[in-house]
Amino acid sequence: MRDLTALAVCLYLLCSLCAISAVQKSCPTECQCEPRNQVQCQGETITEFPSPIPANTSYLFIYNTKFSALKPSDFEGFAESLTNLNISNSGITQILDDTFNQTRGLTSLSLRGTNVSSLPPRLFWEMSGLEKLLLDRNKIESLSEDTFRGLGRLKMLHLSLNALQTIPAEVFVDLVDLEELSLYGNKIKTLPATLFSKLGKLKTLYLSRNQISKLPEGIFSELRNLSKLSLFGNGLVSLPIFVPMPLEELWLYDNKLTHLKDDMFRNLTQLRLLVLSRNQIRSVSVHAFRGLASLGEVSLKNNRLEGLLNGTFSGLPKLVNISLEHNQLRALPGSLLQDLPLLRSLDLHNNSLSNLLQELLDSLQQAEEVLLAQNPWKCDQDILPLINWLDHRSDLQNISDVICHFPESLKGTPVVKVSLLGSEPVTWGGDIHRIITALVCTFAITVFIGAICWRRRKEKTVPPQFEMMNQDLEQFVHGE
Repeated sequence: MRDLTALAVCLYLLCSLCAISAVQKSCPTECQCEPRNQVQCQGETITEFPSPIPANTSYLFIYNTKFSALKPSDFEGFAESLTNLNISNSGITQILDDTFNQTRGLTSLSLRGTNVSSLPPRLFWEMSGLEKLLLDRNKIESLSEDTFRGLGRLKMLHLSLNALQTIPAEVFVDLVDLEELSLYGNKIKTLPATLFSKLGKLKTLYLSRNQISKLPEGIFSELRNLSKLSLFGNGLVSLPIFVPMPLEELWLYDNKLTHLKDDMFRNLTQLRLLVLSRNQIRSVSVHAFRGLASLGEVSLKNNRLEGLLNGTFSGLPKLVNISLEHNQLRALPGSLLQDLPLLRSLDLHNNSLSNLLQELLDSLQQAEEVLLAQNPWKCDQDILPLINWLDHRSDLQNISDVICHFPESLKGTPVVKVSLLGSEPVTWGGDIHRIITALVCTFAITVFIGAICWRRRKEKTVPPQFEMMNQDLEQFVHGE
């Protein structure tokens, strides 16, 4: 029995060695073939598609190569077993028709960083099981309406960093399971109003770094599951009122927005992050953020704001971070930050603020970070609320960077130290100074006159016996 067991073990080891040897023999010299059906090929010495690829290969990775074309014959012998194909950073300039007709089992295809400028219209038609298609960092200039026909199971499509200028209205019509779409970094100027009408399962949409100046009304109306929308780096001058959708992140920085009108975000009741920085916003309507009950962070930095209205942030009970730095804010209303129980961070540095009202400072008692540097603080009587507040908030960082800009005698002095200066901790206004001086002088004169009157009265009421005693005392002193 033991002999049979030993023989079986030997046979198993022999078969394993033979299998490994067979894999190694069929593996191209520029590649590494692993027993788990994975093949990796890399290097600029690869100028033709690697061959022969083992027949049982399911994962094929080819990168940093210099072959120039993909053709159907490249996948002969292993097409049926292939499930994942990744060809990146290659010199490919052409993909022939029917190249992927035999690779019907592919679930993931990545063709990134090539020199491909066009795709055959029916290139992906036989790949109905494809779930991930990555075509970013190429030079694709156009798409046909049939490019993605039949890809009903596709969940992720990346077309970022290409040279697309227009998108056909029907190009995504079959992608009913798509969850992530990236068109980032192209040259798109306009979008058809119905472009996303069949993408009801889409969760993430990247449209950033294009040249879109206007969004058609209703373009997002069918995106009932969209949670992240990125539109930064376009030329947007206005925004439509967003339709109801479960959006949690909205990225709108680096556009040309000048005004935020009332209720433009009111349907985005699940929004948590709103980024509006680096626009040209001069005004924000008092109800611009109405309806955003879940908002946790809003960024308005690097705009042209000179003021904000009371009520701008009302109805935002979950707001934690507000970024207002690098604007031209001259003053803030006292109740601007009322009813924000979770507010932890407020950035106001690099504005044109000269003081802050006591009511506003009272709203910041629970804040953990308040940045106030690079403002022209005017250290007169109106700065006292800020001095007292800073005095009690030694836990904040960079307090010493909050410095007086006016008057000249206090320029460069940290605001928190103004109350500790010797004779003139705060420079009072001229009128107040004169009033105080007049009151002091009036009081002194009144006391002096009162003292004289009292003394005279006292002298008139001295009893006769005391007057005789005074005369006797004077005679004694003078020796009379």
